[in-house]
Amino acid sequence: MALSRLNQHCLKLLSTGCKVLSCHFSQEASLETPYWHRYFPDKRIRGFDEMPTVGPVTEEYKNFKIHEAYQRWVLEVGHVVKELFSDGSCCVHVYHKDDFVTIYRNDGKYPLRKSHQVIARYRRDRPHLYNSVGLGPGMGAEWHYLRRMLPSGVGGNAYLPLREQLEEVADDFIDLVQSNLDENNEIDILQYMFRWAFESIGVITLNRRLNALSKVKNEEAENLIEAAHLTNEIIFLSNVGDFEKQYERLIPAQDYFAKVIMDYLLEANLDPEGSCLVNKLSAEGAGPKDILTLILDLFQGAIGTIPLTLNWALYQVSRCPDIQERARKDLLRIMPNKDSKYYESAGRRVELLFQASNASPIVQAILRETLRLSPPAIGNGRINSKDMILGGYLVPAGNMIVLQSQAACRLEEYFERPLEFIPDRFLDSEKYYKKGGVNRPFGFGPRACIGQPFAHGQLTLALSKILRNFEVTYNREEVGIINRLHNEPDRPVIFKMEQVPY
Repeated sequence: MALSRLNQHCLKLLSTGCKVLSCHFSQEASLETPYWHRYFPDKRIRGFDEMPTVGPVTEEYKNFKIHEAYQRWVLEVGHVVKELFSDGSCCVHVYHKDDFVTIYRNDGKYPLRKSHQVIARYRRDRPHLYNSVGLGPGMGAEWHYLRRMLPSGVGGNAYLPLREQLEEVADDFIDLVQSNLDENNEIDILQYMFRWAFESIGVITLNRRLNALSKVKNEEAENLIEAAHLTNEIIFLSNVGDFEKQYERLIPAQDYFAKVIMDYLLEANLDPEGSCLVNKLSAEGAGPKDILTLILDLFQGAIGTIPLTLNWALYQVSRCPDIQERARKDLLRIMPNKDSKYYESAGRRVELLFQASNASPIVQAILRETLRLSPPAIGNGRINSKDMILGGYLVPAGNMIVLQSQAACRLEEYFERPLEFIPDRFLDSEKYYKKGGVNRPFGFGPRACIGQPFAHGQLTLALSKILRNFEVTYNREEVGIINRLHNEPDRPVIFKMEQVPY
């Protein structure tokens, strides 16, 4: 992409990378010496063509192991890497906190990113159902129009009246786990976590139970969860494979998803006094097409990310009995008995669900450390709307950029002993050093995950309930990661879950 004549002229004249040029591209000058001066002693800003290049890579994408390549690149190539694709396009990967800051500061009112293009195609082909492509693939004013319809963070104060229903869902989940333990008290719990998340998002959006946690499997719920999983895989593969083939795979999954959710929406709107998200959107004038789009996006997001994060948290604490016991002792003050209600025992303080200030500190630290090591996604994507300097290279406007937060969080320059699970790093900053700026599991700024408060609240609630009721251990092979849009375990994770006697 060509630079303006003025920018080309400035680049030639100011080859030392002085602050005038930095101001031009990143809006505000940094008083600190740019980190990349350590690597470029001549302080010359390099052109885009001089950026170190990798790819095209194919095997890592096909095997769902691309996160391993991302980690390898920062160690072998550096903090800024250009990935070439087979169609001739490229993507810039950044790993340094200063580059993260530069990108976020230049987001503007409508942060741009290229994502979920196969979903965009599906919805554009069906104007009778959708006015827009949705929150994931949406850009500019179209995205902002949808985003501003939602409250500030799904799961905020507007949903506090639903916290008792959400706890009922969590209790049913605990009962379902207990009833499905085998003779050795072992269970592949992830399948039930998906059902719990599905039931919970139904309460928030529709204020109704969807029977996903019934002792007898609910075929409709199972099919919807499977459609959500397949959609995530297709979104991932459509970026690197045969787009048309993946689009054809997507159609039946999304057709089914949309049909069932539309039926739910019609039933929700029959209750004019309802307090769920559908009723609120309808009361504020949102049209049926936009409501359908938003509810589909929320179901799709919640079904995948929240259960996987909870499963990773259990995997980590199952191998750290001392941390698990500390959490259990702390939880006794909130739930003195196993059947104690999480909110009632805490004096019904609203902070416990959607804010972390009064929840168990060690439970919060476990979740934060889990999100550092195994976040829902590898990072955040952007398309830069203006030329900017990243790692000493001039990146012209219009390029796809990935902020590699997962890989950066595994670097020693940001976290002490970065590959170890140490929740105490979030409790004792004097003992374990950590640097901010790269640990953004839910994104940052206007395009941060709209469901972050809901996700945090649900993760806190469910992990607290599990640890209060069960001692969790794992004694099988080490579990690795595969990435099909989200970080999943590469094998079934069979936990042993024994009832806590007190």
